[in-house]
Amino acid sequence: MTRPIRLLVATIGVTVLLGSAGCGSDDGGAVRKTGESGSGGASAVACVPVGEPSTAATTVTVDLDEWKISPAEDSVPAGIIAFEAVNKGKVPHELVVVKGVAPDDLPETDDGALDEAKLPDGALLGEIEGFPDGETCTGVFELAAGDYTLVCNITENEGKKEIHLANGMVTSFTVD
Repeated sequence: MTRPIRLLVATIGVTVLLGSAGCGSDDGGAVRKTGESGSGGASAVACVPVGEPSTAATTVTVDLDEWKISPAEDSVPAGIIAFEAVNKGKVPHELVVVKGVAPDDLPETDDGALDEAKLPDGALLGEIEGFPDGETCTGVFELAAGDYTLVCNITENEGKKEIHLANGMVTSFTVD
């Protein structure tokens, strides 16, 4: 292969690698902010579904509202579970799934948000990123039997500090 062709192939490979990195699952480490500060702040981005709902053996509707998380069921059988998150509030919300850490034991930042980096390894199972009020967004996760915590970890909305966990957006959930 000639040098210009090798350079082109390498450039394409790096571009594909960097492009695919943004498409992976969220590690949960990002600060949760929605909208933009300034005039006419934007609302949360549209729903980005996680997984394929048709693969789920069980679907649980979870209402998100100021300031509570209300699953339609407190317990479901282990397996592939779709959480159909319904934002009934007036601000964006998200749904984070944590395994094996009770709501009162969640590590928090100084301002009362979930400190996802301090969760035990493997405890952060996934999440439905922040999505606007009035919308429904689905996340599909494979859950083994155990105790889980569902939390909204939004920390800012349209440039204004708004710690959803500190406001009570957390609940227990059991998988049998």
